[in-house]
Amino acid sequence: MKRINLTFALFFVLIISSHIAVAQETNKQLKLTGELLTDQRFLLKKPNDWAWNENRLTLKLNKKITDNSKFYGEVWLRNLGLPNINSSADLYNKGIVDPYNLEIREAYVQLYGFLSKNLDLKIGRQRITWGTADKLNPTDNLNPYDLEDILDFGRHRGSDAINMTYYLNNEFSVQGVFIPFFQPANMPVGIFANALNPGMQLPQGLTLKGFTDNINMPQYNLAESSTAGVKFKGFAAGFDFSLSYVWGRDGMPISTYNTFTPVDMTGGITINSDLSFYRTHIFGADLAGS
Repeated sequence: MKRINLTFALFFVLIISSHIAVAQETNKQLKLTGELLTDQRFLLKKPNDWAWNENRLTLKLNKKITDNSKFYGEVWLRNLGLPNINSSADLYNKGIVDPYNLEIREAYVQLYGFLSKNLDLKIGRQRITWGTADKLNPTDNLNPYDLEDILDFGRHRGSDAINMTYYLNNEFSVQGVFIPFFQPANMPVGIFANALNPGMQLPQGLTLKGFTDNINMPQYNLAESSTAGVKFKGFAAGFDFSLSYVWGRDGMPISTYNTFTPVDMTGGITINSDLSFYRTHIFGADLAGS
C-alpha cells in the first residue's frame, strides 16, 4: 500500500511540474496582435478630388525574453497615396502603380532591474512620450514630428535611443534619454503638402521668378547630431508633475541666410534660402490632476 501511495505521489508531482513548465513556456511565447485601418477622404467641392487614400495594417509583437526582459515591436504595412503616373515607363514600376511602404515604428528591448533593482533600461527604436497633453503637447519634444498626415495632430516617429529610468520610490523617478543621431520632422504629403509653407511677401515692385533652398544637416557624430534629455517625475498632493530638460535640435528647419538674385529689368528675382536645424535648450514642466 505504501508503494502504491508513493508511486501516486510521485506521479502527481510530475503532473504539477509539467503544468508549471508549460505555463512558463506559454508566458514567453511571441504575442502577435494587430489592427486594420482604412482612411479615405475626398473634397466636398466639385469635382470631388480624392484627398487621401491609406490602408494600414499595424502589427505589434511582444515577447517576454526572461523574467527581467522583454522585446516589443510595432510595424506599419501600408498602401498609401494614389498612383502618380506620368509616362508609360511608370507602368512598369509597381511601387508607382500601387504605392506601398513598410515602416518600423518601434523595436526595442527592455531590461528590468538593470545593474540595480530600481533601474530599468530600454534600448532600440522607441516612442518616448513626455507630458500628459493629448494632442498638442509642448513638453513632448524628444521624438521627431510625423507630419505626413497634417490632420493627425501630435503624431511622432520613434527614435533610436538609450532610455534609462531610476525609481527613487513609488512616487518619484528620474529618467535619462540619449539619442545618438538627429532625425528631422517629415513634412505633409498629398494635397496638404503646402500646408506648412508660409506665403512669401515681397516689397512692392519685386516679382518672384524662382525659389530654391539648401538644407544644412548636422554632421552625424556624437557632438553634432546627438540629443540628450532628463526628466524628474513625481506624484504629490493628488497631482502628477514632471520637470524636464532637453539639449537637442529643433526638428523643423529655419531659414538662416537668403540670397536675392535679379533676373530681369522689371523687378524679377530668384531667391535661394539656406535652412538649418538649430540646437537649443528646451525646458519643460507638466502638471496634471483630477
